[in-house]
Amino acid sequence: MKRAQRLALLITVGCPYLIVSGFADSVWGGYVTDTHCGTHCQRTSDMKPDLHCIQECVRKGSKYGLWSGKHVYPLQPQSQAASYEAQNVEVRGELRNGTIYISSISESKSH
Repeated sequence: MKRAQRLALLITVGCPYLIVSGFADSVWGGYVTDTHCGTHCQRTSDMKPDLHCIQECVRKGSKYGLWSGKHVYPLQPQSQAASYEAQNVEVRGELRNGTIYISSISESKSH
């Protein structure tokens, strides 16, 4: 049996939960911010993250993240998140090792 086939069999037989959870997309809502300031980013009067603060932090090396609840999840790929700086969004994707891997991102319909 080829190595890839053995691995697939092992995962299927030994860890069926991983197959279900490893490929299922979840949906998160929140604001696109940066991972440096996160929830402490300068906020506007209506408690949204400040666009200029996010842009400055990213320019200095911070990554885009999703501020959802009291947590900021790094987002990948960064190029998809860049179009939504400081916006309220809905992200569909997979959470792996604390990072959300985006399959789709769009402006949230509920403000």
